[in-house]
Amino acid sequence: MEILGLAIVVVLVLVATIFVVRFLVLKTPADYRKGFVSSEIASNTLNTFLRTAAKDCSQLTMTELFQDCAQARGIICDNGQDSCRYAESTARNVFEGTLDKWNMKYEFLAYTDIKQPLVKIGNLCKAEKRSKLFPIPISTATMFVKLDICG
Repeated sequence: MEILGLAIVVVLVLVATIFVVRFLVLKTPADYRKGFVSSEIASNTLNTFLRTAAKDCSQLTMTELFQDCAQARGIICDNGQDSCRYAESTARNVFEGTLDKWNMKYEFLAYTDIKQPLVKIGNLCKAEKRSKLFPIPISTATMFVKLDICG
């Protein structure tokens, strides 16, 4: 009789273990994390890029170069590029060294009018995207810098 009781306890423990493994361990991960990570990558990458100082352009930040690009284009950097071309080439180098190496599809835009962007890098996201938009004040209006992470 004692052996039968012990066998029932063992069977109950095995059934409970099977349920735990089935519903907790083999549970598929939620997709909400991927969207959050993409959004944070867009935000952090763009924030860091805009605060970066240009070593070949009087230590001006990328934000200051974009402001000049949208207004006067009066800044000429040490390599002979104006503020727009310098900011675009720097953005291209930064995104090729990070997002391209991570196999992430993206689109980077700097614009005052969305129909005619001052700087456009990457391809338009056709599927779901996570975006970060930074407004940059200029004397005549507001300029926007946007990074979309596709997927």
